[in-house]
Amino acid sequence: MKKLLTDIKKGLSLFAQGFKQASIEHIERELLEMENGFCLIVLSSLTGICAPPPFIGLSLLPYLGPEIEIMLKKSKNLDDKLAQWSDLVDL
Repeated sequence: MKKLLTDIKKGLSLFAQGFKQASIEHIERELLEMENGFCLIVLSSLTGICAPPPFIGLSLLPYLGPEIEIMLKKSKNLDDKLAQWSDLVDL
């Protein structure tokens, strides 16, 4: 009986840990999307969207250091040969 209770307790803790991990991944994904939206709003003039007033963009610019680095790293991968091949094949 005692072994059964410990097994149930262990199973429930693993179940709770799985829910916790899934919720953390979901929150991290949502944070990434919010950061992308924030960067798009502040640097919207680079994409052709109407930009916010310059003083807002300049006051938020110190918070965008990591985002600008990420965008530059992603832009280096834009010449992906696999992506170009799949575009030719219409995948």
